[in-house]
Amino acid sequence: MNKITFVKFIITCIPFSSVTLCILVLSSLNITFATTQSLNTKLDEQLVFNTEQVDELLTYLEDIRTQEPEKVARELIGLDKSFSKMTKEQQYRLHLLQSHSYALSGEMDKSLLLLSQNLNKPFQKNMLYFKARMLYLQANIYSHFNNYIESLKSLHQLLPLLSKVDDIESEVYGYSLAVELFEQIDLNDEALKYAKILFGKYERLQRPRHKCFALYSYVNSQFGKNGSEKNQWAEFESLYQESFNQCKLANEKMMMALSLLGKATILMQREQFEKAKSISTAALELSVSIPYDIISIESYLLLAEIERKELRLVKSQEVARKALDLSLAASAHELTTRIYLLLSKLSEELNQTNIALKYLKLYQYSYSKLLNETQSKIIAFETTKLDYLEKERQIRYLNKDRELYTAKAELTESQRNNERMMFLLICGSLVVLTLFAINMTLQKRKYMRLAQFDALTGIFNRGTGQNLAENRYIKDSMSGIDFSVVLFDLDRFKSVNDNYGHAMGDWVLKKVCEVVNKECRSSDIFTRFGGEEFVLFMPNTSESVAREVAVKCKARILAIDTRYSGHEFTISASFGVATSTEKDLSLDPILQRADIAMYQSKEQGRQCT
Repeated sequence: MNKITFVKFIITCIPFSSVTLCILVLSSLNITFATTQSLNTKLDEQLVFNTEQVDELLTYLEDIRTQEPEKVARELIGLDKSFSKMTKEQQYRLHLLQSHSYALSGEMDKSLLLLSQNLNKPFQKNMLYFKARMLYLQANIYSHFNNYIESLKSLHQLLPLLSKVDDIESEVYGYSLAVELFEQIDLNDEALKYAKILFGKYERLQRPRHKCFALYSYVNSQFGKNGSEKNQWAEFESLYQESFNQCKLANEKMMMALSLLGKATILMQREQFEKAKSISTAALELSVSIPYDIISIESYLLLAEIERKELRLVKSQEVARKALDLSLAASAHELTTRIYLLLSKLSEELNQTNIALKYLKLYQYSYSKLLNETQSKIIAFETTKLDYLEKERQIRYLNKDRELYTAKAELTESQRNNERMMFLLICGSLVVLTLFAINMTLQKRKYMRLAQFDALTGIFNRGTGQNLAENRYIKDSMSGIDFSVVLFDLDRFKSVNDNYGHAMGDWVLKKVCEVVNKECRSSDIFTRFGGEEFVLFMPNTSESVAREVAVKCKARILAIDTRYSGHEFTISASFGVATSTEKDLSLDPILQRADIAMYQSKEQGRQCT
């Protein structure tokens, strides 16, 4: 990646507060940019961790991290001591600032290690936008240090993530990064594709900084692809001017200078040389004020080309040599190559044959080196095999193949249609049969439940409950295990129906089953025997335990509060308990003894066991 891209990531990789908010923060802490005290010192003086002040400090550092990197590095050392007390969002912001600070100081390994440690951990759904920002920063750092394989891998992870996070800042810088990387490997169509996606979100953008990057990415990609279309020059010039206006509002001097250079290039092509020269000079002054040599070189190079257009060859050569000195110092290979070519042409036009030949050889050597670098980038791109590009290339190849085999396709189309119809018919039949089978299964379950369970109370009906209990009793009796039966009948239930209606009787039955169920074990078989009569079959249960359960059930029934039904009355039941003996061959004698016991309890005054 060229150095323009690297400075852009420095400016944009971490969330910014608005200018107004920044001023408020500085005012509240009684500091100025000229004479500022350490905000960490302010926190230390209070000896209390204050989340709001940490947010203010992080916001302040994000705003000055490019202008005062050394100061930011000092503040981060102090702030790192409070890392464990920070919220997760504050921790992510701190790590982004630290990674950015390491990158600025040339400590690439430290920066990438910190980013990798965060990216290897899971992110909460509401924090995914921090993952996007970290991937963006990671890709930028790799690209700046010419590791295009890793840079494209990071981009491959970033692009699908942008559609999942509701974070316009991540989208702006993520798509801007995609545009820059694809332009560097001469995939202009792909660059324009993502520039259009970003420009399509322009109406959603609120902050001038976002509009600045979105506009510049779009117009620069359009001009790079369609710059030879004269009928579009006026539109491009207008977009570059709007990009400059938005960048000026955001105080993005680097982007302001780039926008001016784009506009000046169009004016030069339209032969409006004085305007082009004036705007190029303004771009040069901006680049010097940053300072940023790459844009200064671009400005000198454009000024030299303008002078050449106006046939001031000596002046053009002088300006081009200034550009060359800066370019060699900055190791800007692409710009150096362009300058060598320009100086070769100028020297030839000035009849300086030997000098022209020298510059031509330098150009050829530099151009060959530049081609190798471009080839390395393309190889890196091919190595990563990004899915979306691979699919698009495959589609293009398939389209070519389709053209070659059109005749064969026409002959087989009818057969394919028949196969499709047969396939659809089979699938449709399978779907219908599946739905029918599902419906039959559901119906079967429904009727089986109706056949096994009492519709009103939800417990087993007499037939099912007694059958299950009989089977269990046979197994238990063979092992000599006790089997108990608790039979109970609600007292004076007919009077409830007569006095309050059958709906109230139904309520009582359901309520009784509800409270008795709470005393039942998982092995017990609770059954409605008919009307208001119920039985509890209790496998592996002695008579004493069964009697205790009966007493608890009686108490629960008596404790039912009937006020919620709209009437006040008492519910009670008479219980009979019987346990199996060695002489019992089936449940019938046990049920009979339990029934006799229950009627004895009724004769003793009801509500007995």
